[in-house]
Formats: sequence, structure tokens, C-alpha cells
Amino acid sequence: MKYTEKLLQLGCFSFDEAVALTGNNVTAASMLLYYTKHGAVVQIRKGLYSAINPLDKEPVANKYLIGTKLTETAVISHHSAFEYHGYANQVSYRVFVSSESKFNTFEFGGNVFTRVPASVGVGIETTSRGERITDLERTVLDSVNDFEKDMGFEELIQCISAIPILNESKMLSYLEAYGKCFLYQKAGFIFEHFRNNFDLSDEFFRICKVRAGNSSRYLLKDMQGADMDFSNKWRLTYPKNLWNNLSGGDIDADI
Repeated sequence: MKYTEKLLQLGCFSFDEAVALTGNNVTAASMLLYYTKHGAVVQIRKGLYSAINPLDKEPVANKYLIGTKLTETAVISHHSAFEYHGYANQVSYRVFVSSESKFNTFEFGGNVFTRVPASVGVGIETTSRGERITDLERTVLDSVNDFEKDMGFEELIQCISAIPILNESKMLSYLEAYGKCFLYQKAGFIFEHFRNNFDLSDEFFRICKVRAGNSSRYLLKDMQGADMDFSNKWRLTYPKNLWNNLSGGDIDADI
């Protein structure tokens, strides 16, 4: 098995990468068939493979590298990025992957890989292994934007509470890239609660207020039967005692 060492270095690889390694399609297909049969390689999905660690017989590729390899523009994001950075309050079996290109949701190794339509093209870090992950500031804003589809409000707040520092300039830059009034509105409302935690300036909240516009909105879509309060500053309706009675969320909801 002369390709074993190189495949172990790649960890997770496509059929095209196997072709580049072996020299042609026929040899690549033959090699993959042989290696799979002998337990040196496992197929993750059509056209995507992982080398098997000879010591523990488990796939070398972790869920972050697999997610990154799904498309040319794939980036680990939302709650999965919080997990990667070490600030998730709960562990989820769902792996959120932002991607411009579509792919079908699939399961591998106990994880369900789910596409999130790419929002912006900024705030991406690449690790030494080749994993692409949204940075903390982008992760926070993606999750503020999508928390009802991703993790729920309580898990969002728990994740943010665990972060020691955020870069205000990056936050404003990413908010501008998003260009969404409702995101400015939610960000201003939520981060007023964390103003002292992150030493956010008056200018940050002034910009959020100006860019939020004048529309009144609901923080949560489903508030039927709930006692509600209204923030005059942020023009947001939200559940009464929101910060005292966080009720939890479903981090495995579909985006």
C-alpha cells in the first residue's frame, strides 16, 4: 500500500485528489477500491474519502475537516464553529457548514452535515490541517442572525457568555458585510446585555441603532401566549423577563 502515508497526511480527500496522487482516474479508482476493501480507507460520501488510522481503525478526518471538504467554499460555522473554538455550552451531532454551493444533508460517523447558505465571505480562519472555520466575531454574528434555526436563544447567550474577548472593529466590519437591518437591531439589543463583558464603545451601539432602521420587530418568531416587553431603543418585542427566564433551545434544529 504505497499511498498509505500520503493518504494519512491528507486525512480527508476527494477523488480528484486521489487522481492527482496516482496519476489517472483508472489507477485512482482501483487504488480506492483496494484500500477500502482492506480497511485503509472509508468512503464518506460519493467522491469523498478518509484514511483510516492503523492504530485505532478510526477515520483520520474529524468532522471539521470533513465539513470543509464538502465544497470549494465550505466553512464550518454557527454552533459548530462555537464548538471548534471551545465556547459551546452543549455538544451537537449536527455539523453546520456554510457554503455557496449546495450539497445534500448526510450522516457520517454519528454526525449530520447540514448546509447553511453562505452569508458573507469574511471572517474565515484556516487551520494547519486545512479546516476552514469562521472566526469568533463571524461565528457570533452568524448565530445571532440564525439562532432560531441553529441553537436557540439560551444556547446562543451561553456561548457568548463564555467568550473572553471580541474585536469590536471586526464586529462592525462583518455587520456591514451582512448589511441587514434586523441583524444590527438584534446585535445592538443582545450586546447591550454584554456591554461591560466586551468593553463595547458607545460608537458600536450608535452604529447599530442607526443601521437598524425604524421598523419594529419581534426578537423571536413564535411568541404566542407569552408575556411581552418592548425595547423602545431597539424597537424589539421580546418575552418578559427574557434574561432571567431563558428556557433553552434546540441546537439540532434545521437551518
